[in-house]
Order: sequence, then C-alpha cells, then structure tokens
Amino acid sequence: MRFNILLYLFFILIINSCQSPKANAFRSTVVEKERIAFNIITSKNGTESQKLEYLVADDYKNALKAVDQQKKEFDQIILSLDSLETKDIKDASLLKNATVNYYTALRDLHYFDRKEILQRELIYNNHSNDKKSQQDELLNLYKQKKAYFNRVYKEESLLSDALQKFDISNGLR
Repeated sequence: MRFNILLYLFFILIINSCQSPKANAFRSTVVEKERIAFNIITSKNGTESQKLEYLVADDYKNALKAVDQQKKEFDQIILSLDSLETKDIKDASLLKNATVNYYTALRDLHYFDRKEILQRELIYNNHSNDKKSQQDELLNLYKQKKAYFNRVYKEESLLSDALQKFDISNGLR
C-alpha cells in the first residue's frame, strides 16, 4: 500500500517536472490577454460600455471615439501577442497564430460598429424623405455584420483547438 502511494507521488512529480516553464509563461500571457479583452468588451468601465452609453444619449461623436479607442486597445493586444517568442515551445506558433487571428477578428467585428454609428447618425440628423433608404442601408450593415460574427466564431473554435493541443503537447493538462 505504501509502495503504491510512493509510486503515485513519484509519477505525479515526474509529470509536473515535464512542464516547460516557457510554456507556462506563454500560456499565462495568452490568458492575461483574454482577461484584458474581456474587460474591454464587458467591463462597466470598458470602451464597449462607454460606447453604448454614448449611443443611448445619441452622442455619436463620442461613440465613434470610443470605437476608435477600442480598436487601439485590441491592436495593443494583437501586437503584444504577435511579439511573443515561440522558440523551443511545442505548438506555440499554432497557438500564437490562432490567438492573433481571433483577436483580429474580434477587433474587426467591434470596429465595424463605426459604420453602423455613422449610419445611425445620418438617420438621426436627417429630416428629409430619404430615411427609408438610409434605414435600408443600416439593415444591410447588420447583415454584413453577421459575417464578422461568423468569422469570430470560427476563429474562437480554432483558438480553442490550438489551446487544447498546446496544453497537451506541453504537459499542461
């Protein structure tokens, strides 16, 4: 019985020692960027919340500024991830590319709001009979946005697969 416990503990020690410190650090950076992106989109003080507050107040100028700021924040995440070193880490390149592609898709989706805001501003400020065509244009923008959502879903799936493969390859699971 004691021998089995010692053997089990030895086995756990061997498995834990196989984990690469570089792989752990790489994964931690990826997770940290995920938290930052989450805060951009969902935090009460994030740029997405600010944008929505401006839109509710029909303040299109500041809503556009919030969208531009959000793009800059996503660009910082992408640049940071793109500069990560992948040398000597199994499947790090795959994970790096998947994360960069995912955050690029997410950035593009949220930056597309700029077109919608500009169109909403046109509708809001227009007092002519041309509102119907402008509303139709807004509807077309919503249809286009669906393609951006589909790209995000696809990239998210690829990121999930890459993360799982990375974890397995580096003994993190």
